[in-house]
Amino acid sequence: MAAFLFSFALELVLFVAFALLALTQFQHRRATGVPELRSHRRKAQIRGGAVVLLVLTLVIAVGNEGGGFGFLLWVGLVSFAACNVAFVLGWWPGILRPLAKLLSNQNSFFERTENQVSK
Repeated sequence: MAAFLFSFALELVLFVAFALLALTQFQHRRATGVPELRSHRRKAQIRGGAVVLLVLTLVIAVGNEGGGFGFLLWVGLVSFAACNVAFVLGWWPGILRPLAKLLSNQNSFFERTENQVSK
């Protein structure tokens, strides 16, 4: 049971990472009904966060399961997560609308930090 919960947690984080990557693209944001991100810097921050999540899950999988099986588990979960995001975007893009709205929020953590630094 613990192995299943570990794999499910990794899958959930990978799903969020691929959803973040997808929601930086215009056609996927349009499918969710949320306006396009205007700032290229914001897109780069979101993509960077997604890459950090991908690498973090790889490190956790290898650290927990060992080098051979951990990497194999991670590759399988990456494929499954990418397919899940494609399925959600194709059939129920509204499921990702709250995440897309959160990314569009002008009062997000990154924007506040940027404004505070420039003052």
